[in-house]
Amino acid sequence: MQQTTPSTPAACATTVILAAAALLLAGCVTTTVDTYRKVPESRVDSAFIKPGVDFSRYRQLQPVPLEIYYYEGELEPDAADLERIRSIFRTAFLGKIGDAYALVDQPGPDVLHVRASLVDLELSPVPGNLPIRGRAASLVAAGQLTFFMELADSLSGEVLARAGDREKAPTQIAVATSERDWSRTEKAAERWAQMFRDFLDENLGK
Repeated sequence: MQQTTPSTPAACATTVILAAAALLLAGCVTTTVDTYRKVPESRVDSAFIKPGVDFSRYRQLQPVPLEIYYYEGELEPDAADLERIRSIFRTAFLGKIGDAYALVDQPGPDVLHVRASLVDLELSPVPGNLPIRGRAASLVAAGQLTFFMELADSLSGEVLARAGDREKAPTQIAVATSERDWSRTEKAAERWAQMFRDFLDENLGK
């Protein structure tokens, strides 16, 4: 078990072994699921929203450090790779958000709490004892990145929406290589960042 915490809040990520992801991802998909409505024709693989939620009241974002989960095996990423992943996602998301939405570190009545997680199995198979259960487990695939996001009211902590999406690759990905394809990571980050910006433009402050 290992955990590292970068020092820059807007850009940082917490890195832990995939086995520890159960507390986050299982919780994301088992907490009163019946009270959430599946988003029809969603652009992501899985999206659920609290009925009646009004995102137009929110104008600012309170992001928390991106969490990266990976399987502790022979091909686990090293510290340099993890930092590069953080940098890629930081650049993609901050680039898409730009100056259009203020990023704050304190809750408020118009502040949306944003929590994002990345399951990194680009160089690994799905372990047989995968601790993730429920809908999240069906999204985790061997040799791929899987991105999860949770949006909540910053004052009450009430979860308003959850989404999960697998990296979209043109062909089935083999896990036999020890070389990471950084262009794949960059494309995935850009795609998820663009979808997040589109969501913000369509819903926040309207």
